[in-house]
Amino acid sequence: MIKTLRTVVVLTLLSGTTGGAFAQTVKGVVKDATTGEPVVGATIHLAHHKGGAVTDLDGKFSIHAGKIPATLTINYVGYRKLTYDVYDTDEPLVIELTEDRNSVGEVVVVGYGTQSRKQLTGAVATLKPEAQLKTATSIDDVLGGAVSGLNITSSSGQPGASSSVRIRGGNSITGGNEPLYVIDGVLVYNSDDATQTGVGRSQGNFNPLATINPADIESIEVLKDVSAAAIYGSRGANGVIIVTTKKGKKGKPSVEYGYQVGVSSLGKKLDLLDARQWGELYLEIATDAQKEASGITQDVVNAWGKGTDWQDAYFHTAVSQQHQLSVSGGSDQEHYLLSANYTDRSGIVRGTDFTRYGGRINYGRDLLRNLTVDANVNASKSTQNGLSTFQNSVNGLSGQLEQALRTSPAVPVKNEDGSWNYANPFEAGDLVKSGGITPNAVAELHTVTSKTDVSNFMGTASLSWKPVSGLTLKLQAATNVIHTTEDFYSPASATVGFFSNGYGSVGNKTWESDQLEATATYHKLLAEKHEIDLLGGFTTQTTTSESTVAAAADFPNDNLGYHSLQSGAQRVAPQTGGLKSTLNSFIGRVNYTFNGKYNLTATLRADGSSRFADSHKWGYFPSVGVSWNVSDESFLQRVSWLRDLKVRASYGTVGNQEIGDYQFLSKYASTLGYYYFNGTLTTGFYRTSLSNPDLKWETTRAFNIGADVSLFGGRLNITADYYVKKTSDLLVNIGVEQTTGFSSQLRNVGNVENSGVELSVNATPLQRKRLVWNVYANIAHNKNKVTSLGDTQTQIINSNQTIIRVGEALGTFYGWQFDGLVQKDQSLSSVPVPVSKTNVEYGDAKFVDQNGDGTIDQEGDRVVLGSIQPKFTYGFGSSLRFRRIDFCFSFQGSYGNKLYNRLRQSLETPSSSYNVSTALLDRWTEDHTATLVPKATGKVSYTNYLDSRYVEDASYLRLKNIQVGYTLPVRLSLKQKLFVNVYASAQNLLTLTPYKGYDPEISGVVDNGTYPSARTFTFGLKVTY
Repeated sequence: MIKTLRTVVVLTLLSGTTGGAFAQTVKGVVKDATTGEPVVGATIHLAHHKGGAVTDLDGKFSIHAGKIPATLTINYVGYRKLTYDVYDTDEPLVIELTEDRNSVGEVVVVGYGTQSRKQLTGAVATLKPEAQLKTATSIDDVLGGAVSGLNITSSSGQPGASSSVRIRGGNSITGGNEPLYVIDGVLVYNSDDATQTGVGRSQGNFNPLATINPADIESIEVLKDVSAAAIYGSRGANGVIIVTTKKGKKGKPSVEYGYQVGVSSLGKKLDLLDARQWGELYLEIATDAQKEASGITQDVVNAWGKGTDWQDAYFHTAVSQQHQLSVSGGSDQEHYLLSANYTDRSGIVRGTDFTRYGGRINYGRDLLRNLTVDANVNASKSTQNGLSTFQNSVNGLSGQLEQALRTSPAVPVKNEDGSWNYANPFEAGDLVKSGGITPNAVAELHTVTSKTDVSNFMGTASLSWKPVSGLTLKLQAATNVIHTTEDFYSPASATVGFFSNGYGSVGNKTWESDQLEATATYHKLLAEKHEIDLLGGFTTQTTTSESTVAAAADFPNDNLGYHSLQSGAQRVAPQTGGLKSTLNSFIGRVNYTFNGKYNLTATLRADGSSRFADSHKWGYFPSVGVSWNVSDESFLQRVSWLRDLKVRASYGTVGNQEIGDYQFLSKYASTLGYYYFNGTLTTGFYRTSLSNPDLKWETTRAFNIGADVSLFGGRLNITADYYVKKTSDLLVNIGVEQTTGFSSQLRNVGNVENSGVELSVNATPLQRKRLVWNVYANIAHNKNKVTSLGDTQTQIINSNQTIIRVGEALGTFYGWQFDGLVQKDQSLSSVPVPVSKTNVEYGDAKFVDQNGDGTIDQEGDRVVLGSIQPKFTYGFGSSLRFRRIDFCFSFQGSYGNKLYNRLRQSLETPSSSYNVSTALLDRWTEDHTATLVPKATGKVSYTNYLDSRYVEDASYLRLKNIQVGYTLPVRLSLKQKLFVNVYASAQNLLTLTPYKGYDPEISGVVDNGTYPSARTFTFGLKVTY
């Protein structure tokens, strides 16, 4: 009786201490903080209790709590661990996980597989730029400023144009310097050669990567060092960028729709003379005969006023729009994703635009428990309407933009009746027909056709079989087919067709790359300390290209344009071409981890390329990398603020086969004319190059040492690297004996070295239940220099005013050193005379006489004036999410790089025919000598000579993107809800730079008036169901 009573009392007391909450159940759902999608498979543990729960296909969970309040711990690979306090169970919990992009448990995509970040020995950066991808046109739009050591510059601001990407500097003089792209296993070398048919008068600059919809991208990995990139052998010298597209996820179907509209405008105008100002300059420099012929007097000039702003007429405000739709889902056995997109982007130059229709299918299924099939298909149709280009300088004008800017503001764009004005009384030289007919640069934006159509098909199919535990056999086939059509027509009124009475051309090109890969991977954990991952396989890739170009001139009328080339009385001989190359490869990799702390990666790839002669066809590219997870050592276990510390080092060899096809052979061409032999009409052939059977791989040997540090529970992450890359056997055109019949031969003689340091920092200063703030910053320094040009020479002077010289960087400018103006207190006889003049005058530009011979010439007075290589590249940004509001911004910049502003040089050259910059308002005169702008004269031009005034500092800091959004949940029923995210963003809103041209971010060495980047405001919404 006493025992029974005692038991009742104890149970009653225990019941009271639990507050009646012994059987309470905590329910909720776990979601991705960024996308709002359910997180399937997240684990939930109750603090101080055994057991737990796992989220289901809808991200939901249910767990029994011993008492309330309670503390939950939520974990999922790739997300930050979250501790969540529960105070009541009246409503289901909504728990949001934030991505942990530097987690050691994160799985990183590497060449031919994946690897835990903790076990990586190479320098690999991972990007998941959700916000930037909303407004991007192509993959490379999101790379700038996001990765240390990666420098990206645009070849043009035209929609759909390509960019130049350099990872840790340029390695080659003659070969390609672009990285290799791997898009869902498809190897793509981003060269616009694949989309250029040979229509020479079109300024089409189409980016093959623009055929891929950025909204389909899940993640981007940048492989920077040899430990990561050497598995790609001869394709890895310039780094590798791996792009993984989205796949369907296990769970109920998800539907996403996105729409955006954008408004773009010119971010910066150049200051040019108005009509009255130009008229006064004209009266100052024109000859009496010119004034008499034109009838221009001071009274006429005064009446002109402001005149015509040809710059405003050339540019306009452009409107763009984009639609995207995707459906995805999956189960335990399969996953699927279908997406479609439409992009229509107008350029800020009138008549230019880019449109893309695209679709993607991504499907995978487990046919058996150990047999999986995956397929990924992407297809798109893109059209770019661009500008025409002048193959050779016309009247000193390099292109349409310069032609428009330099047209006299005293000349109207249109006549009073609204028709185009084709009578410019100030035009001179080659661009005047009988009757005073002249071209109109703005009219050409409407009358000239310069169109590029690109159809792209990219597909992969793979079969994976796991016959035994740890072993995976994979067979993958891939193809990428690009068909390009270029149509060009310039009427007789436009510059290109001006003297040929109309010019038309049509080109077609089909480029195809086919891949087959057979790989075997084996993973095994031995004695709980030895983890081994082996890869072996064979790959083959065949690339073919077929092209046709036809052209004609002298058309009876312009009605049919390029549709009727047979109407042209002057027919240019058609040209056809075909190329084929094959790359066969054997690959092997060993990953070994001991005790979870010590990691080793060794790779070997053997490449056999048809681009080299039989004796040099095969190249062998080994690498080795090691890393040590120092933070897992016992002596650091009590350092609470240190989450992870890893040091790593790598050394290896990679190659560069991007040298073009048939370079080792002698190539022949027809004369495109005819010879008579014994009365028979015969076509002649001649050699265009000298063969070199000893041509071999450009080889890069690289060393990298780095460290990855994670502090304060992963809230602060730092990555630092130091590297040295030495590229040898560079292909350089070397002078040869005249008896060969050639002036040069392509040989392996050059060496280039890149060395530098990189630093990246990612931090989460605030992480609360409804507030997450992330910041990032990166900076890199790369030193590029030529270390050898063979035994016979130490420098090569290029036609674009640059020099390749031992000890200097690639892209080094070579010209005269400006030394002020000739002032009246100087003796004219003591001033060195430029070769373009017979004598100097007061107010003339003066240059340093480097060799002291009294003459300024190209042979003895040119010096190094800087290079295009930046001393530093950097980027920084931040993202903030507070409740339903999200905000982010990103900056990109470079420091220390130079650019030849040839457009400015042209605009500062006085002319009685063309307009000039307002800089000439400060020109030297008898009464105004305190200036560095020479006196106005129409007698001499220095535009054929480079001097230090026009090699400008192109350093810049750009606010690349700023975006704010709000996510609104809309309940459709008790169990159905959709999320609507509305956002506004601005691209290229602010650029700080000393550069005086339109845009300092230009690939190449010369700015002839490159299509400038636009400032864009975008408004959009994304609906997720």
